[in-house]
Amino acid sequence: MVENWIGISYPYQNFRRALRPLWGKSGLSKLTISRANHTLKDAFHAWRERDLSSEDIVYLFLDDFYLGVRQGSKGKEAVLVAHGINRGGKRVVLHPSLGGRESTDSWKSVLHDLEDRGLKPPQLIISDGNPGLLRAICDIWPEAPRQRCIVHRIWNVLARVPKKRQAEVKRTVSWLAMDENFPLPPRYLAKHLGECLTFYRFPEHHWKNIRGANALERAFKEVRRRINVIGRFSTETAALAVVFGILEEERLKWRQVNMKAEDIVWITEAVKSLDLEPILAESLQAMAV
Repeated sequence: MVENWIGISYPYQNFRRALRPLWGKSGLSKLTISRANHTLKDAFHAWRERDLSSEDIVYLFLDDFYLGVRQGSKGKEAVLVAHGINRGGKRVVLHPSLGGRESTDSWKSVLHDLEDRGLKPPQLIISDGNPGLLRAICDIWPEAPRQRCIVHRIWNVLARVPKKRQAEVKRTVSWLAMDENFPLPPRYLAKHLGECLTFYRFPEHHWKNIRGANALERAFKEVRRRINVIGRFSTETAALAVVFGILEEERLKWRQVNMKAEDIVWITEAVKSLDLEPILAESLQAMAV
């Protein structure tokens, strides 16, 4: 057995297999793992408490995934993650926490944590349509424009379409999400359509980065794969420390977003235009008549 950085013992081979990608493919001794555990423990605690006032986040993404983390339980819990793109175009992971069933209070805790550590309101918030999350955003940052995740919306639409027509519908709604000259909005997508198209007001070369909230999906899959090797944890800190380590590894692979000075001006004007002339679903539906 080997004790990890938060004092929980796991079978040595399982822990070694799960963490090997963090330190290369060479053989890892128990001493190496022990030292790495202490380093990650210190890094995690410093990271989750760091000041965010210097992180000028332009685009804030709020997303979650479910993970079986606690010993003695067969259920899964939501891991709530906040990450963003800052003024320099760099992607930054800002917060992970366990949030039960994605309640309003859980998401408020996330946003309060960001605020308490100095994060300023972003220019655009990208999220799915979870009711608890939406209520939390409205309560904490009511003035921030919001982009409803196109990917999640497509999934929601397809779930209500007969299987034999899903391929046809997917081609239609995917084109709507990708093409500036989109066709007249179909009735099955009219609901929440305005929220889905907010990204069109922002710089065109940012569209692929901001039209959906699932930019971390690949990283989430990697977290699940590694956690499945290790097994369940007895504490919240144990689970989040592992999530932190893997997300930090994945973060190094992310490409920087091209953020020019003129883009910042454009984004500022886009926020003003959305305040003065919001995208209304009623007007979009009228176009289809």
